Amino acid sequence: MSSRKHLFCALALLLGTAMPALACGPDFPQQLLADRRDTLLVLPEGTFDFEVSRLSPALTDKFKAIEAGPWEEPTALRDKVDHDNLRAEELEKVTRVRSQADAEKAYAEGVGLSEELRTYTAGAVAFSTGQYPAALSRFNAVLALPATERARRGTWAAYMAGRSLAKLNRNDDAAAAFVRTRELAQQGAADPLGLAVASFGEQARLLLDRGETAKAIALYAEQAAHNSTSGRASLLQIARKLIAQPQQFDTELSDPLTQRLLIAYAFTRSGELEENRADSELAKSSATPIKAATTLPPAIEKLLKAIEARGLDKVSGVDRLAAFAYRAGRYDLAEKYAMHDDSALNWWIRAKLALRKGDTAAAAQAYAKAASSFPQTENWGAYFSAEIGSVVDLKPACRVNGEAATLALSRRDYREAMDLLYRAGSQYWTDAAYVAERVLSIDELKAYVDAKVPASTAKPGATNPDGEDLIASDPATQLRALLARRLLRSARYDEASVYFDNAELQGKSRELASARHASEQGAQIARARGFFAAAKIERSKGMELLGFEGDPDFALYAGDFDLNSPFTYDAGYNAVPHPRTDLKIIGDYTSDDERSRVASSKAAPLARYHYRLNAVDDAGRAADLLPPRTQAFAAVLCQATSWIIDREPAIAQNVYARYLKQGALVPWGASFGRTCPEPDFAAAEKRLWDQRMAFYKHQARHWAPWIGGALIVLIGFIFWRRRRVR
Repeated sequence: MSSRKHLFCALALLLGTAMPALACGPDFPQQLLADRRDTLLVLPEGTFDFEVSRLSPALTDKFKAIEAGPWEEPTALRDKVDHDNLRAEELEKVTRVRSQADAEKAYAEGVGLSEELRTYTAGAVAFSTGQYPAALSRFNAVLALPATERARRGTWAAYMAGRSLAKLNRNDDAAAAFVRTRELAQQGAADPLGLAVASFGEQARLLLDRGETAKAIALYAEQAAHNSTSGRASLLQIARKLIAQPQQFDTELSDPLTQRLLIAYAFTRSGELEENRADSELAKSSATPIKAATTLPPAIEKLLKAIEARGLDKVSGVDRLAAFAYRAGRYDLAEKYAMHDDSALNWWIRAKLALRKGDTAAAAQAYAKAASSFPQTENWGAYFSAEIGSVVDLKPACRVNGEAATLALSRRDYREAMDLLYRAGSQYWTDAAYVAERVLSIDELKAYVDAKVPASTAKPGATNPDGEDLIASDPATQLRALLARRLLRSARYDEASVYFDNAELQGKSRELASARHASEQGAQIARARGFFAAAKIERSKGMELLGFEGDPDFALYAGDFDLNSPFTYDAGYNAVPHPRTDLKIIGDYTSDDERSRVASSKAAPLARYHYRLNAVDDAGRAADLLPPRTQAFAAVLCQATSWIIDREPAIAQNVYARYLKQGALVPWGASFGRTCPEPDFAAAEKRLWDQRMAFYKHQARHWAPWIGGALIVLIGFIFWRRRRVR
């Protein structure tokens, strides 16, 4: 799951279209089934950063971009490197050298430092005070040292020599210095500031300043390919400048990299154009228009004409043009471009075009082609999704599988929907969980898990990189646990434990099974023990063993968030409760059969933390089997009250009323529901035995005269019969 914070704290309810918004929370997962029409007809926008990161050929070096954050001081990174790599006495002296007014004083202050550190730092002082010739002389002096004597500042000196030469308008020499920076880093010289990558940008700027845009783009593309934020930002600024000069498109498009840069801009950022902001639905929502559009921003229209004039066969990235045309509502152009080749993106677009024509069979085939064509590891990175109002990561293979699952669900192909969503579970777990928990029957889910989801060997985790408890990173573990909980909720106790991959939960599951079996057989008090043991497990481990992954318990968030809260708020911000309702499956691409399945799989009772109420019921069944005037009877009802006293006060009051009516006075009665001892079942069993013996004795005393009289009559009758026989 992405660990990036949402830009907007809002999220639609898990599945359904009448959905309350969440004010704020952690990073809630992406979902596709909440608005199926948008999911299937809207094409997500690409990301400029991803597109330009692929402009340059495959890297042959190991350079790393190391760039300060947007809020850091410019010297923060340098200071950190010095702190980590210089001895304390060196760091103290370098700091004093940097405080000098000019290079000569700085060099004099550096007595005691190595020649490399002393000379480089004096050159840095000269550069910062505008003494560029003096700075260049010092940096060249560092570079003249033997390689073993400039190990810590060699790349720094080459890079700063290039900057000094640029300040002196010796651009060719500056470019050579930046090339040397990369050569030194490639040869193994230390580069803790990432200057080899930065040198691409510095050299590119020299070319850009003298109008060699295509060559500059090539260098910025190499910088961007090293994951440089600066390189990507530079390419965006160039793209914006080029797109504003449509009269030069014919010239610019002669360079393949420039072609791809402009196409990347059209695909990912054309909503920025002023013409597109005024009244375009695309600009307002960042989503695909509902109706076909007839016009595009003038600059984009001219770009497309210029590209077509060159011939689509001579252009790389036509599928990106198809995606842009689709998002802009120009479905005629989208279809034309999407048929140009069989790229993964073009298959994705063809699927959506087929859906717009109502051809779901063709759409399903196109989705399958797209899913098999996208690399599983491809990640377009973070982008703002207007559809859910947040920043999300887009992995196209996952997204395509998720969309195909949405289509399969609408066609009532539930196993296929489950399979596709399971494959996309790393990003769309909430949707996978919905199908597994509410749409498939238990036997259908069990058959799927047995066939496709073996026990995970990975350690189950439930914490994202921000430290927030959210979804486990392993969909296999999650799906198996979801099945185990469904089995336990359906009283299939002996089947459940093997589907928990967590040893503790396996043990607790078996304990619950044993308690349930004990409640069904044996003596009266033993059954009461079983009911109460089951109730305690249901209360203490109910979320883990019995909770719904989604509504109403939201085990997905460890129960911390309720995405279907029945509360509203009045003008004074007071909570107004309403009866809880189940998920509403409405809108396009839904079916009555799905609604029927959802209705039959809802929680019983339909309440938040529903297992707590079931625990109270089981405690009540235990009380039914206990002598009312015993400590155990009172203790069982006391504990049941404590489980719901704050959340369900009306039900807690009913339990307390039963105690008052049937139970005996106990010392802790004044804090009933707050302070509760463990039930003394042994005493209850003795009490029950004593009651039974007292009952039998009473019955014996009551019936003894009658039995005695009957025996006398019987004996007399026998005696009379014998005398008559004689």
